[in-house]
Amino acid sequence: MSRVGTVTHYSPYEFFGTFSGVPFWPGGFTLLTASPGAGKTSWLLRMVFEGAALGIPSAIACYEHTEEELKYRLRRQAQAMVVGAHDSAGDSDTEMQLAKCGAAVLMATDYKENTVRSIEDELLKAYHFPVKGPALVAVDYLNLIPVVGLTGMVPIEFRSGEAAAALHDMAKKHGWAVITAAALNSDSFAKDLPGLEDLYGDERVPYEADRVIYMKREGVPRDCGCVRLTIHVLKDRTDKLRTWPMDFWGARFYPALESEFADHDGEG
Repeated sequence: MSRVGTVTHYSPYEFFGTFSGVPFWPGGFTLLTASPGAGKTSWLLRMVFEGAALGIPSAIACYEHTEEELKYRLRRQAQAMVVGAHDSAGDSDTEMQLAKCGAAVLMATDYKENTVRSIEDELLKAYHFPVKGPALVAVDYLNLIPVVGLTGMVPIEFRSGEAAAALHDMAKKHGWAVITAAALNSDSFAKDLPGLEDLYGDERVPYEADRVIYMKREGVPRDCGCVRLTIHVLKDRTDKLRTWPMDFWGARFYPALESEFADHDGEG
């Protein structure tokens, strides 16, 4: 039994990296939610891009897009990193940027077959992710992860809580940081700021999460198609709640940080 007198300065929330503006710690489970089309998948991809570029084992398991579609989005993001939102980027510069994330794992998963356990097994056995150690795993998205019950496949409206629990367990077991996109109930789209109760699924969805991040589109897209975002942290067991601005450069599938706003037209 632990005694108060033996507590040291060690913190279980030792952050191992900040990717696309979001800090991550071993064993943490984060939900990323927004209305459809806000840029959740693209933001997850950029996090994986940056994690891999820093030498952290990084992967995205995606139920909505093929590997070719994910590669296309990554290429467009690399162009944004080189020249901004709209300018033309040379192939050689783009390839050099893409090479930084060459170790990123892109997994096109099947909503009928690929459970959390199968994703975990593939990362460990095929891609040699650490059994215990920092890694970044993004899943897109929570509500499509298949869950098999005693009588077969659990209906989609009931599976999210169990899937969230399985992802959280995977994060804690291996010391990985896991982030997954999650759906909102449709009647919450009209709210200025949805709450945890608006996450689609049962009460285990927000309960299992260590952190919940909400992406909000502000107004209508500009003439060029880019749109301002506001990011709200609705829940965080490790830090204070916060809010910050981002941009979504739609043509490049690129969630831009505030420090990159000046690069919108290649001016940075």
